[in-house]
Amino acid sequence: MEVKIVAQINAKEYFDFVISTIQTIVDVSDVENKTIRKGLKFERSLNTGFKNELSTVKILDYVYPRVIEMEYKTSKQTNINKYLILPKGDNQCEITYTEKMYDQNNKLKKYNSFIEKGFIKKTEKRMRDVEKYLLEQKKTQEK
Repeated sequence: MEVKIVAQINAKEYFDFVISTIQTIVDVSDVENKTIRKGLKFERSLNTGFKNELSTVKILDYVYPRVIEMEYKTSKQTNINKYLILPKGDNQCEITYTEKMYDQNNKLKKYNSFIEKGFIKKTEKRMRDVEKYLLEQKKTQEK
């Protein structure tokens, strides 16, 4: 599944926000070196909707300020999430969020079209909410 938007915000500012949310998760983990970097591995509790499940999280790719790709592995499945954020001028960027889900046998799982449409809509709204929040923060700082 892939969601792509063009946001009216600086690419670095958007990327920094994404990284700050990940950093918060890393900070409460038990990993010693809490610096976000490619190869960082830590455990996190995930709410799967039915119960909390322990997940091993690994940063697969990290290129500041453009790419963060993370793997969340549980006993039942593996999810790989990726943000690619490209500048489109001083105050505009293209954000591509990709998510892939694999079963226990490492086979790519497909969402049915109804669930995928809802997930895409929800993800796009979340991305727009981040854009709105960052624009509001920018206005507050300019005052």
